Amino acid sequence: MKRTLLFITMLLGICCWSMPQLAMAEDTLSGEVTKTKKKKSKSKKAEDADEEEEAAAVHEAIANGKFFNGKPSKKAEYYIYLHSASWCGPCKALMPLIVKEYKKMKRAKVELILIGHDKTEALAKAYLKTYKAKFPGTMDKMPGDQPTRGIPAATIVDKTGRVITSGHGSIATEWETHCK
Repeated sequence: MKRTLLFITMLLGICCWSMPQLAMAEDTLSGEVTKTKKKKSKSKKAEDADEEEEAAAVHEAIANGKFFNGKPSKKAEYYIYLHSASWCGPCKALMPLIVKEYKKMKRAKVELILIGHDKTEALAKAYLKTYKAKFPGTMDKMPGDQPTRGIPAATIVDKTGRVITSGHGSIATEWETHCK
C-alpha cells in the first residue's frame, strides 16, 4: 500500500513538474529579445535609472508588503520567491531541504520568501510552522516574480528585481549556483 501511494505521489509530482510551458517560454523569449533591443538603444544613464526604479519596487514591496513569519531582509543581494502550499505533495517533500538551506542563504545575503498558494494566510502560516521554517511568507505577488503553471516553483531575482532564473521549486536548493 505504501509503495502504491509513493508511486502515485511521485507520478503526480512528475506530471505537475513537466507541464508544457511552451507558451510561457515563447512569451519570455520574445520579451527578452524586445528588452535586449531596447537596452541597446538606451543610454547608460537611462539604464541606471531603470535599475534604480526596479530596486525601489523590490524594497517598497518588502517595506510595505503584508508578510507573516517575519519581514524579509532589505539588505539581501538576491531574493528567492518559493511558490508552495501545504496541500501539495511535491512541495511538502521539498520543504525540509529548503528549510535546511535557509541558514546558509541568510549568511550569503540571500532571502527566501514563501509565496503561499493555500486558501488562507492561516494555512500558509501553519505550513511554515509545521516545518519550523524561519523565512517570511506572503500571499501577495512580488516584484520580478514569474508566473507559474504549477507548484512547487521558484524565481530567483537580484536586489533590483531582475530575474536570474525561474522554474521548478528545486532551483531554490541550487541557489548557490545562481546567486553569485
